[in-house]
Amino acid sequence: MTDFLAGKQVDPKKDEQTKPGLNPDMAFSFLFFSDVRKTVSNKEKYQFTRQLVEFADQAGFEAVYFPERHFSEFGSIYANNSLMAAYFAPLTERIRLRTAAVTITLHHPVEIVENWAMVDILSGGRVDLGFGNGWAKKDFILSPDTYENRVDLRNERIPMVQQLWRGEAIDYPGPGGEMFSVQAFPQPIQADLNVWYVTQSESGFEYAGKMGYNVFTMLYGIDLDALEEKTAVYRKAREEAGLDPMKGTISLMMHTFVHPDLELVQSVVEKPFKEYIKSSLKPHMMAAGKDVSEQEITKMVDYSYARYFNTAGIFGSREDCQKQIDKAASVGVNEIAFLQDFGIDYQAVVGALGNLEQLVRDNKGL
Repeated sequence: MTDFLAGKQVDPKKDEQTKPGLNPDMAFSFLFFSDVRKTVSNKEKYQFTRQLVEFADQAGFEAVYFPERHFSEFGSIYANNSLMAAYFAPLTERIRLRTAAVTITLHHPVEIVENWAMVDILSGGRVDLGFGNGWAKKDFILSPDTYENRVDLRNERIPMVQQLWRGEAIDYPGPGGEMFSVQAFPQPIQADLNVWYVTQSESGFEYAGKMGYNVFTMLYGIDLDALEEKTAVYRKAREEAGLDPMKGTISLMMHTFVHPDLELVQSVVEKPFKEYIKSSLKPHMMAAGKDVSEQEITKMVDYSYARYFNTAGIFGSREDCQKQIDKAASVGVNEIAFLQDFGIDYQAVVGALGNLEQLVRDNKGL
């Protein structure tokens, strides 16, 4: 029996056996986005990323996600996520190398497959790709003609990437409009590509479900209760498309810092988190054509921080953080991508990794 309002399959016997703090089907990963501190060099930021990736690989995490960002201090140390993944391929053994996301509207499908097939080979078949359509207008200097139809274009290009990944040929126009039948080389190790559809909208969840894609999302302006409605839409869309409604991964980004001393957590997190929110908020306001004052920005930052800390992040003791994980699982999330590079002191993050690892082990029953 399936309860789509809850976004999960109902099994009374299983529910009786389910205990708080035990979510064996939940996957745990890291997401990297950006530390915007000017007091920390880019080299140090990359070194910190490496430290966390190697920890995740050894601690049995599922994946590491890298974004693609351009022309903004926020996120642009990850301007090319295929380069980041290629760097980590020989440094890791089991962690999956993912994107959140490749901006598919900025790149030719053949170019995407060529780059990532190389990473797939170098990693022994550990590549998964998430795709976004892009939103920052300035980014499209890389592809000026694809901005206006970027939403539809993403939907058109993902199946092309999948076809090319499988070794199929596609006809593309070249100079003078001449058509060429193209296969992408080298061929990747994996016969098929796991796809994540990066979205926050209900229509995006529905489309991803219909197409059989996984979903990568975040709690931007919503809480877990609101997310539950979208996960239900996703499961229903899968069923209506003739797919198993309970298959498919819904991955959720959550800012994270696990430590038993809540006052310490607040002292470590508040200032950098507010700076992170502010650096993220301004580009979105500009992209939306909104001119807001510094006072208005400050109010929005204060509100966002309070909401995130209390309802949308994983902060505090293992017991407090467990409640958030249990809540996420109950609304249909089956992977959490921990975000830790948002300006927190690196030594504090590394010092608390043992708490995070034990939290993950608790959920896996280890």
